[in-house]
Amino acid sequence: MTYFMYDTMGEEFDEPNEARIREILNELSNADEEHPDVSLQHESGWSLSVFPDKFVRWQNVESSQPEPVDATLASWDDIVGLLLKTARGETEEVASVLTRRSRG
Repeated sequence: MTYFMYDTMGEEFDEPNEARIREILNELSNADEEHPDVSLQHESGWSLSVFPDKFVRWQNVESSQPEPVDATLASWDDIVGLLLKTARGETEEVASVLTRRSRG
């Protein structure tokens, strides 16, 4: 396994394909205070959490450094693209995109 994704209820899905990732994102319409996000984590420790308002948090959950990068994206397609990059381990590309978005 190289990556897995959590739905809003915390259920883990090993290596979901794009269609399943979109299904998990659709669950955000039922998000609440206790279950506010979904996330995809790569085996490297990098994780992308997604919230209902298209807010995302990029962080390495296995390390206290570097600090998380927060951004709000314009579309769900942009979010799916970054989730797929995370799944493929393209961590530098994800970090670059989100760093630019968080500043602008």
